Amino acid sequence: MPHFLKQVSLRYREYLYAKQNPVLKKLKVGEQKDVYLSAAISDKRFNTNIKAHIGQFDEMSWGFMGTGPLTLALNILYTYTGDEKFARAHALEFRAEYLQNIDKAKSYWIPSFMVECWIIQKEEGDLNYVQ
Repeated sequence: MPHFLKQVSLRYREYLYAKQNPVLKKLKVGEQKDVYLSAAISDKRFNTNIKAHIGQFDEMSWGFMGTGPLTLALNILYTYTGDEKFARAHALEFRAEYLQNIDKAKSYWIPSFMVECWIIQKEEGDLNYVQ
């Protein structure tokens, strides 16, 4: 097989893989945009627009209490704040409130203002209003 045909066939295979497994553009640290969770993308490294910066795993998921949702929560908080200490301190709470009880077979989006409000609430301490 001529060399250029190998290159074309490899590129075509990459094209088919990319078409079947679209990749969401990853947010940069400090970029506060909506979080997307795509059930249509089977590869758990690419099924969200959050990049795995910290934590032991790079596969992220939702819908249960495992390490996938914890890694996702950890990296959402790190992406928004750039503060690893804050992210590690609050990842379990974020996972419990946003990620563990949603259907893992469905796609979701978490609006950026909801994440920002949650972070502000944690940074300032939970306010309890007395009437």
